Amino acid sequence: MSLLRVSGVSLWEKERYAVQEVSFSQQPFQKIAIAAETGAGKSTLLQIIAGLVQPTAGEVWLEDARVKGPAEKLMPGHPGVAYLSQQFELPNFCG
Repeated sequence: MSLLRVSGVSLWEKERYAVQEVSFSQQPFQKIAIAAETGAGKSTLLQIIAGLVQPTAGEVWLEDARVKGPAEKLMPGHPGVAYLSQQFELPNFCG
């Protein structure tokens, strides 16, 4: 059983893909690094994993529960995932 499973996650916005067809799984105690150039979609992917941004395709599973995006629940976010931005301003999903 995977701790985290990201399956075919994509986000289409502003007439381009911010994230396209990302899939991976993480086993308990396994560490994963996400590295790419600025603007490649790393933060967006992490926001999708945290349930703060709704993907246009794909699913995220944390243990046995599907992580629902803000289009599927009143208060965005998943209780088992925390997202801390490296930016000083509040993101658009905080308020």
